[in-house]
Amino acid sequence: NDKCSDHMVHGNDFLVLFAVTGAANVIGRPIGFFLWNRVKYLPRELTISVAMAISYAIIAIVDDIIVAEVLIAVAKFCYSLQAIEFSMLRFDYHFFGMARLELAVCITSVTAIIGIILGSSFAVFLPANVAVLTTFAIVCVQIIVICLMKERF
Repeated sequence: NDKCSDHMVHGNDFLVLFAVTGAANVIGRPIGFFLWNRVKYLPRELTISVAMAISYAIIAIVDDIIVAEVLIAVAKFCYSLQAIEFSMLRFDYHFFGMARLELAVCITSVTAIIGIILGSSFAVFLPANVAVLTTFAIVCVQIIVICLMKERF
């Protein structure tokens, strides 16, 4: 029981995590919507993903709680910027084509749900360093996928 509670967020740390996540969403989503039609898809998404990867890499290397909290805020902000694109991409028939739109919506929605479940599970059940390294690896794969995509507009 004590071993499990060592990996869980308690007290003030939980409040800081809540504030960081909330602030990143409140600020990031409107900015993401603003950038959506003003900056091309590939440079925008690649820049956001690289910033996220750098944040997680520094968190994994540096053992300082203040640095970790600031960089988690940066990563959450980047994720909030991408949330707008994900919402729009799922229904973009110009990108997927009308014949493949239904399949694309299903695949993107299912992978999003799997990502939410895995991300929550990692955060709760894995040691923090393993969760950060796993997230870093996933973001690196995301960068590769973005590089292989075509421009949307």
